[in-house]
Amino acid sequence: MPAPEPDPAAWPRPRQMLAVAAIGIAAALLVLRWTTPAEPAGMAHSPAAPAPPALPPRSEPTPVAPLPTRLSEALDLMADGRLREAQRLMVDFRRGPDAAALPPEHRETMAAVLARLADDPVLAAALELERGFADADLKRLRLTLGSLTRQQMIALRRDPQAARRIDDARRLAAEVDAIEARLGSDRLAALRLAQDFRRRHPRFAAALDFERRAVTAIDETAGRLIAANRLDEARALLLELKLLRPGDAAESPRVEARLAAIDEVFKRRNDLEATVRELEILGWERPHEALDLLAGMERTAANRDRFAQLESTLTMLMEDLDASGPEVEVLVPERPEATAGVYERDEDVVVRVRASDDYEVVTVRFLWRWFDRDAAGEVVEAPLRAAARIPSSEAAAAIPSGATGPRSGAAAGAPSAEATGTVGTQPAPLELEARITVAQHQGRNLQFWAEAVDRGGRTARSDEIELRPERRGFLRRLGLRRNR
Repeated sequence: MPAPEPDPAAWPRPRQMLAVAAIGIAAALLVLRWTTPAEPAGMAHSPAAPAPPALPPRSEPTPVAPLPTRLSEALDLMADGRLREAQRLMVDFRRGPDAAALPPEHRETMAAVLARLADDPVLAAALELERGFADADLKRLRLTLGSLTRQQMIALRRDPQAARRIDDARRLAAEVDAIEARLGSDRLAALRLAQDFRRRHPRFAAALDFERRAVTAIDETAGRLIAANRLDEARALLLELKLLRPGDAAESPRVEARLAAIDEVFKRRNDLEATVRELEILGWERPHEALDLLAGMERTAANRDRFAQLESTLTMLMEDLDASGPEVEVLVPERPEATAGVYERDEDVVVRVRASDDYEVVTVRFLWRWFDRDAAGEVVEAPLRAAARIPSSEAAAAIPSGATGPRSGAAAGAPSAEATGTVGTQPAPLELEARITVAQHQGRNLQFWAEAVDRGGRTARSDEIELRPERRGFLRRLGLRRNR
């Protein structure tokens, strides 16, 4: 029959066994320490048993100084991707007194942070924008904006200040481009934009000098307009310039001088137009007088074309009114039909000349000469007088050879308007008298005629009339002899 197995609960436990072993070892050590004899004093420095060297005292570790607050904040900003803020913080920290007091290990950390920030292209672009605005350098701003990639632009947009500078730089460049475009076309608009630009961006305006360039362009444009005789446009341009820059002492004298010159030209033009208008009004009634006045006026480069146009108009009016030549005839009044063709040898011969024209008779001449079988005398021009029947105080005044026979309102010595007719109606015939005295004809045969010239220069000649002296001899009274 097998022996029964011991109860596991009756076995000694491991913890109890270890405790018993430890107690035994400790008791053995105590016994050994108590039974070992003491070492003699003289044997303390025996070379056979040297004493171990003493250990140096253990030094306490030096505590590491904590990172400065700004440097720690800069590292946190870099970890969040806010590099521009970290850069501004580090720039301010490096310039302050705390950076000089950093321990060596922290200095290395600061140098590493600054190097990382300095090599970042986004931060370099942000710095260029800052410097461009600080130096009022538009060219630098344009170059910086043009060099940014899309990713860099997105990175800069994360920084509010950098994003604001990007927008300001773009608006500034657009305003400058607009002013540059106006300088080549609308100079006044360019000047207005330049003045507004100067009020908002005085430092950039001083560098770009838009106002001076706009004023120079306006002045040059006004000069070209004046040279092209476009004075209205030039005057409006200069007045606007004067209004926009009232206190410009450098430009005011030249602007005032040009405005005064233009006003003088306008005054001469107004005087010319007034004169032309008066001549036109006169030309509707008496174009020949208007043409005579026009012929006496001085022709200049300013009025030559206008006078030529007026002369053409007056000439056409003259041709319309004076369409045909004059008519002239010679009459021997108070002669009965039976005795026509003879005159009393001992009396003056009075002849009447009648001339007419559809517009106006200018010149009437009476010509006569004596003749016989063998020869003829020289042609003599007799003076003409107004016909005696015309009831005028001037009727007895002599009209010299080549005198003008005017229409209504003519010169002194002419028949009145009652005899000559009025404007717009068929003029009445002009009647004049010529006298051949006894001393002139001396009882010889006479031959005479008349000539008339109208305003158009047309000449008319009457039929020739012959008169013989009346013979009163015995044979003629008996009817046995005829007059030669």
